[in-house]
Amino acid sequence: MLTSLAEVLWTARYDYKPGSRLIRHRHDYFQMIYFISGSGVIDIKQSELSIKPNSLLLIKPGDTHALRPSSLVKTLDLKFLVESRSLRSQLLGASDLFEDNDPWVSDLFERIRHEGERGRYLYRELCSAFLSELLIHCLRFDRPSEEVPLNGPASYDVSGDGIVQQAVLFIQDHYAGDCDIQEIADAVGKSDRHVRQHFRDVLNISPRRYLLEYRIQKAKELIEYSNYAFKEIADRVGFKTVHHFARTFHEISGHTPGEWRRRYQAGICKDVYINPHFVNTNWTSPADTTRVA
Repeated sequence: MLTSLAEVLWTARYDYKPGSRLIRHRHDYFQMIYFISGSGVIDIKQSELSIKPNSLLLIKPGDTHALRPSSLVKTLDLKFLVESRSLRSQLLGASDLFEDNDPWVSDLFERIRHEGERGRYLYRELCSAFLSELLIHCLRFDRPSEEVPLNGPASYDVSGDGIVQQAVLFIQDHYAGDCDIQEIADAVGKSDRHVRQHFRDVLNISPRRYLLEYRIQKAKELIEYSNYAFKEIADRVGFKTVHHFARTFHEISGHTPGEWRRRYQAGICKDVYINPHFVNTNWTSPADTTRVA
């Protein structure tokens, strides 16, 4: 491999079923588990931590750990080595559990898995680049005094404009309601024309378009990681009818909601070995029919 900060060994998506358990064990590489949904308890070293959706567990080399789900727990999982001494030192001193609602985090996990599945030229290097980005993000997030930049659909950069930042925050907090342009303008204390102009100048889209893309982003998460019917998902993300939701979903993503759900269900429980020489050990108790790493 070309020189990199860290090397991905393995990745997968797994469901931990109620009644199963990840038995207490340790290993000499790093592991990171992103909890999409569900509840339970993590035993790590001498502590017990509660599983919460959108939380990220960092397991360091030599840390004993186990997991006991109390409901269906959906996860994204990475095992990796850190080759940079400086990065390794900072990770060893970082928190064990982060609460991070940024969908960009799960997107990095999925990009690594996607590259591993395709196995194209320099895929390991690209996986390492995504991993390095994820680790650096976690270290920044672990510093509460540091401001974490906003991220929205398609990773729009809104960091350079205060009006757009305020509007985006309002949209992200109120996307499930009506959230029309007048409400957005009132929230930032500007006219609707002024807000629309800032969106065009900074993002080259309208506030309405940003709202629709954000709703579809949240709908994708619900489709991938829940069993909600599409009508309920449509209602949860702010669409008044399932037909409008389906049309908008296809227009923005290029897929129907049904196609999106089938696409992600097909990837569950599929191991993706980024390093072809890595041998994964299965620590799952026999009671579970889903393999868990």
